[in-house]
Amino acid sequence: MNFKYFVEILKFSARPLTIIYPIPILQLLVFSLSNRNLNSLILEMAFSFTFYPAVNLWNHVNDIEEDVMGGKYNVFAESPALRFVGVVMALLLYSTSFLMVLKLGKVVSLILFVLCLTLTWFYSDRIIFGRFLRFRLKDHYLTELATFIVSYPAFTLLLWTFFEDLNFRSFALSLTVLFFVLFGIFLKDLRDVSGDEKAGLRTLGVVFSPKRLLKLSYTSIIVYYLTVFIFTYLEIYSKVCLVLVLTFIPTLIYLRSIARNDWRLSPETLPHFKRTLTLNIASIVLLVILNTLTPPLPKFPLR
Repeated sequence: MNFKYFVEILKFSARPLTIIYPIPILQLLVFSLSNRNLNSLILEMAFSFTFYPAVNLWNHVNDIEEDVMGGKYNVFAESPALRFVGVVMALLLYSTSFLMVLKLGKVVSLILFVLCLTLTWFYSDRIIFGRFLRFRLKDHYLTELATFIVSYPAFTLLLWTFFEDLNFRSFALSLTVLFFVLFGIFLKDLRDVSGDEKAGLRTLGVVFSPKRLLKLSYTSIIVYYLTVFIFTYLEIYSKVCLVLVLTFIPTLIYLRSIARNDWRLSPETLPHFKRTLTLNIASIVLLVILNTLTPPLPKFPLR
């Protein structure tokens, strides 16, 4: 295989950028709120950096049709041979991550893994089972949203099992993470509207107006902050988490400015939106740093 294509495939394995891969913020957040076992952190990282590239490659190799229609470059559209390489790499990476979960030896981990694998597979698949079903979970906004609403909390809980048994704190964290990522999920399809429309898909970007999706995004990020403050009040999270008020207040100010402009991204409001994105990342990085620097929290077991 041409080295140029090998580099492109590596790049596609890391698209889109997420807090799971290639930037391991979620893994470090789980580490900071759990028992902080370093060996578990290494295994958790290795698992994430095999499972998530598999998810991305499987998605891209199945998205050739939409990308070509939308005028987007997709390395797997270059030749059937590259498409075959993408499928093989995705399968190998999925298999490797599965072996790591088996090594962990926890039944609940295996159940969560199978759930995440099934959802991410059928989210994109049009090559194997999708050839007969003729429908992918990502083809309609209802199944698309349902996939994210289930898979992100499940994946967060799966990462937690690398450190300790599930407890109230792990479920609280899974909710916080869900509302954090929903901010981007509501907006992610806006770049692909042209290709999705030509392919006859009913994605969020096709069905809903940018104004509606922007409202939903800001609603989700406000709920994200509220979960942090509520769980801190309930002593599920450490009191240091209240520092997020420093990013919450500016977010409210930017939200107010965008709302006053009828939820339109104009030259006047676009800087506020970009600052919101920066604050989102700053807030979750703060959670990682502050929780890591403070003593481990007492266990919060399920009863």
